[in-house]
Amino acid sequence: MRNKIILVMAAAGMMYGASVFAADTTPTAGPFGSGKIIFTGTITNSPCDIAPGDDAITVPFGQISYRKLNTADATTDSKPFTIHLQNCAFDPNDAGSNPAGSAGKMSKVTVSFSGTADTSGKAYVSTGSAQHVGVQLLKSDNISLITPNTPMPDGEAQQLQAGNNELNFFARLIALTDAATPGDVNASVTYTLKYL
Repeated sequence: MRNKIILVMAAAGMMYGASVFAADTTPTAGPFGSGKIIFTGTITNSPCDIAPGDDAITVPFGQISYRKLNTADATTDSKPFTIHLQNCAFDPNDAGSNPAGSAGKMSKVTVSFSGTADTSGKAYVSTGSAQHVGVQLLKSDNISLITPNTPMPDGEAQQLQAGNNELNFFARLIALTDAATPGDVNASVTYTLKYL
């Protein structure tokens, strides 16, 4: 009998506890969290948009043995990088002026690069802990060097088409005046577009 009373009391206690939990309600007011969204961008006077993310391109060289750069002017394999131009739309050429292959006014572009160059003018200097290392830029053929801080001649402008376009380049590391030493490589270069 005593066991039955204990069981009845235990069952009653569980039912009471369940009703207490059922009485809990989810709050309907009060701060539930908030945040801020920041919108940024730049309005330009150009016929194309630079693709989001291409205003700060990173070219990772990875981990390279210093033996690859063990003498002055030794270079690594090159790495490609691309500047994507989107939504290109061009005004029509003036009446009587329609150069062959032209998609309209300002439908050609040159790209110039600027940054801190080494004294020989053959590469951009790395500010990382690796010594005697620079970054060389190459044109889309992966052969022709781009001289640091020298504007691209108008005659080398790339013809663009309406819509999306790619400006392709390559970069490689070079041992500048002596064998490179182990360490981090960090170099920063700014590109500037000029429409013709």
